[in-house]
Amino acid sequence: MKTFINILLFSNLLIGVSLFAHGGNKHTNEIKVVKQDVINEDRNKIAYEKINKNYLKNIKPIFEKKCFDCHGSISNYPWYYKVPGVKQMMDYDMKEAKKHLDMSKDFPFISHETPLKDLKSLREVGLKNTMPPLRYILGHWDSSLSQEEKQRIIKWSEDSISILKGEGNE
Repeated sequence: MKTFINILLFSNLLIGVSLFAHGGNKHTNEIKVVKQDVINEDRNKIAYEKINKNYLKNIKPIFEKKCFDCHGSISNYPWYYKVPGVKQMMDYDMKEAKKHLDMSKDFPFISHETPLKDLKSLREVGLKNTMPPLRYILGHWDSSLSQEEKQRIIKWSEDSISILKGEGNE
């Protein structure tokens, strides 16, 4: 009899927990949200692929030449990298740069922001000429972007922003 009562109490406890754990939400609403998320994810994936295709062809070569030392993967360090103090400063700068925007992978980049915010930031950098920092330019005279490179980055950023906002779908 005691076993029967324990089983009865345990089954009532399970039923009660399952009712409260459910939270009273209807499954139909949850399924709609999941379906919408899948639709948005698919739309974003298509947009990212389109943006990345243009990036690989027109923008990545610029970034490899001008930005990857800090925002990408570098394997060939300059001769002065081994100088004590310089090495630590460069390591710190590269670590900080990658915290904000890591271009080691293709678009979308690795960052602490959304791909849309990354594109807006890249556009601003092109418009305001805020990269690379002056202390980097002092050691790398050819690191500044040309006018043509800036315009290509700005145009790519603007076109990509439109694609992500759903305005650039042909």
